[in-house]
Amino acid sequence: MKITSPPDAPRRCGTAAAALLLACLAACTTSGDSATLARATPAPVDAQVRPVAVGQQWVYQVRNLYNHEVIDEITETVVAIAPVIRIQRTSQRSGVLADEIQSSWGMITQDAHWKYPITFARPLPAWPARLEADRSTTYDDRYRMLASSEYSEVWDLTITPREWTRLQVPAGTFTAFRFDNLIDFQNEDLNVVASQRMESVWFAPAVGRWVLRRTHGIYYVSGRGGEMPEDYLQWELVSWR
Repeated sequence: MKITSPPDAPRRCGTAAAALLLACLAACTTSGDSATLARATPAPVDAQVRPVAVGQQWVYQVRNLYNHEVIDEITETVVAIAPVIRIQRTSQRSGVLADEIQSSWGMITQDAHWKYPITFARPLPAWPARLEADRSTTYDDRYRMLASSEYSEVWDLTITPREWTRLQVPAGTFTAFRFDNLIDFQNEDLNVVASQRMESVWFAPAVGRWVLRRTHGIYYVSGRGGEMPEDYLQWELVSWR
C-alpha cells in the first residue's frame, strides 16, 4: 500500500466539485435532518477509542437526503473479535446483509456499506491514525466485489482529518471527531470512465464508531457530458451498547 500526504493529490474526477460536495456533506442541515451540528470544540483530554468486544451494537437510521425520507434502519453487532473482527449487519427493510470485517480494530478488509459489498487487497483505516487536524493521507489500494471475486480494480482513499465537534443525534450528544473521505475508484461498469465518492464522518471514540455519516458520489459515463449523481445518504446513530 502506498501512503502519501500530498496537499494536491491528483484526481480522476473534478476536484473542485468534490470539495464543494464535501463541504455540503459536512455543513448542510435540513428540515428533514434530525442531527444537530455544534461548533468546533476542544479535543477531549482522553480521546482513547473504545476497545472492541463481542456484543457491542450500533443501530443507525438511514435517510435519503435528496428528499429527507427515512429509508431504512441498520443494526450492526460485533459477533467475533478473533481471528478477525466480524460485525454482523441486518436491515429493517432487506433482512440479513453482508458482514463488515476488520483485520484489527479500525482496519477494514470487507466493507458492506456501499451499494455492493467489497473486499480490499490491503486493510483500510476506518478513522484517521491521529484524531487531530492534519494533512490528508492517501491510501492506494484495490477492491473486489463479493459477487464477482475475479474483478479487481483501483480504490484510492484520501482521509482528511478536520476537527472536534459536539454533535447531537437521536442516540444522544457526543464529542466526535470529524474527518472527510475522498474515494477515487474504477467502476465495475466499463462505460463509466471515472467514479468518485465523498464522505463526511463524525467518529466518537467513546462509542467506538461513527455517530453520523454522510455519503454522496458522482461518476462520468463515456459519451455523455457532465457528472452523474449517486445516492446522497445519511446514517445517524439511534442507539448503541
